[in-house]
Amino acid sequence: MIRRHNIYLAALGLLTLVAFGVRAAPLDAQSLWRDEVDALCYAFEFPHLILHVIAPEAAGDLRTPCACPPSPVGLYPASDGRVLRRLIQALGGMIRQNGPLYFVLLRGWIALTGTSAYGMRFFSLLFGVLSVPLTYTLGRQWFDRRVGLLAALLMTGSPYLTWYAQETKMYSLVLALALVALYSLRRALEGGGIRWWTVQVVATSLAFYSHVLAALLVPVQILLALTWWPQARRRWIGASVSLACLTLPYLPLLLWQAPQVFRVRETGFYPYGLGQMVEILFTGWSLGVTSQGWPWGALLMAALITWGLAGRWLLPPTQSRSGESREYVAVTTWLVAPLLGVWLISLRQPLFTDRYLIWSAPAFYLLVAVGLAPIWRWGEVGRWATVLVVSILFAFNTINLWHQATTPIKSDFRAAAAHVAAHYSPDELILFQIPHGRYTFDYYFPTALSYHWREGLYTNYRAPDGSYLTDEARIAHDLETATAEYRAVWLVATETAMWDERGLVQAWLADGGELAHEAHFTRVDVYQYVK
Repeated sequence: MIRRHNIYLAALGLLTLVAFGVRAAPLDAQSLWRDEVDALCYAFEFPHLILHVIAPEAAGDLRTPCACPPSPVGLYPASDGRVLRRLIQALGGMIRQNGPLYFVLLRGWIALTGTSAYGMRFFSLLFGVLSVPLTYTLGRQWFDRRVGLLAALLMTGSPYLTWYAQETKMYSLVLALALVALYSLRRALEGGGIRWWTVQVVATSLAFYSHVLAALLVPVQILLALTWWPQARRRWIGASVSLACLTLPYLPLLLWQAPQVFRVRETGFYPYGLGQMVEILFTGWSLGVTSQGWPWGALLMAALITWGLAGRWLLPPTQSRSGESREYVAVTTWLVAPLLGVWLISLRQPLFTDRYLIWSAPAFYLLVAVGLAPIWRWGEVGRWATVLVVSILFAFNTINLWHQATTPIKSDFRAAAAHVAAHYSPDELILFQIPHGRYTFDYYFPTALSYHWREGLYTNYRAPDGSYLTDEARIAHDLETATAEYRAVWLVATETAMWDERGLVQAWLADGGELAHEAHFTRVDVYQYVK
């Protein structure tokens, strides 16, 4: 028994090392995209704002490593010395930006590693790698060591989880916190004492302050406690105190935000239906963001999940643990409940994005592992069949990991900024369409060079009847004024339909100047017009 335990630990250690290598080798293969540069900016802005609230005299001036958009959180005046109220107001604004915790932690990390893309992304990588042994531990707790190890194996090679472990965002942190919270909940319900209730409350609360939709962890944990009712019934006092600790501090915030949550409004998210949401999640978790091998890789995952849920009833009683049915219900609840919650909210105001539900992905891999584990028990034929299936899955993973590492997918401002810097002259203007593209461009533009810039014009204003409110004459006047003193104008264009769906800005530049140079990169186009 000890020897088998050591074998599992050695295998888990090897998987953890492989997970690190898979995520670390191509860590900066993709250019930073605008959300990652926003995270860098928030990492400087949010701690500065908190310090400004608590000790204004010590805050000083805010300095950021690159051009940053205006802070999305207002600075409230220090009237009447009400520091606590101002701090609550500031934190409330930060929560609407997916919470301040990740950005505050990232600021500390940056102090150690600097602001290189590799250094910043390494912070997310650590939590992504940590999720592999955490998944094994939880899988062993809910099922057995074989299921835990197989789930950890699937997490190790997952192109989807690798992608988000390579991004300067909070998603891998939320994933790790959710795993800790659910493991701790089960330990507490099994009689682990107050320390596990404490870990569960702390991990869940930290997830709240990392991403706003992590609040769905609370109903998930309630449903899991009901699923494990034989244990929960004996620990109802601890469960009640835990629920109170998780909900009571947020009731004022809930009362404040409830009207916004249930109001029909435009959010900028596509209004996906439930079926579309399922397809997006299933494809991503099966094959990653490039979806190479669709639909065969996803169909193989679906077959294993189906076998895992239905095939267990065909097993002899000696191969099924007592009470194991509750674990199947629990892992399915973890997979389905958050998606249903997001879908219900999206009926009023769309907000579905697959990465928001990344903390449900381990449930998906656990169900696949549950389908694989019984096959191993079929003697030598079953073991070879398991190796074959895992090899096929890893072939799909390898293909997708290779594409993610070698194909530019995110907006390639790294290449665009280098290209402009190589040809730029001080008597030229750089026009950004959309304006938000400037911040990622500025991150990559050589610090030794300064440049003149203007925001591209927003031309999409419409009247109630649908007609445009901005005409070509107004565009011509504004652009003539903005570019009058420059010999040439560079247009850095990305996601232009969000700002100028008729292409009026580029049309004016083409009419008034000669296209001297153009270059095209992934989701970023560069044009130089000489007057």
